[in-house]
Amino acid sequence: MNFFIKIALLFSLVTFSNYGFSGTDLVGKVERIQINGDGMLWIKLSEPRFDEFCKVGWYGFNVYIPQSDKNYPYYYGLITTALTNDHYVRISNISHFDGTKACDITQTGYGIVLLKS
Repeated sequence: MNFFIKIALLFSLVTFSNYGFSGTDLVGKVERIQINGDGMLWIKLSEPRFDEFCKVGWYGFNVYIPQSDKNYPYYYGLITTALTNDHYVRISNISHFDGTKACDITQTGYGIVLLKS
């Protein structure tokens, strides 16, 4: 096989395979939080595009953290810090969800990033 064809093939494999793993990342401010009786931490974010990926429920909540997650205390602290200090959060790979149900953001594989305002 020609050297240039091999290079082109390798380049296309690397380029197109990376797109298969990329997802939509959204950034927004935490507008409100609620903890249900079952301990789930519900979050409403300011970015309206979250509604495309996560089904909206009561009072606009559509993103949650289950209490059973081992990192629940970390998420709780991070989310309440973002809310009280008016910081932005980034949720990566939100396109993992299709909008048919609320989003358990622990399932994206990337968690939450707290950004400075």
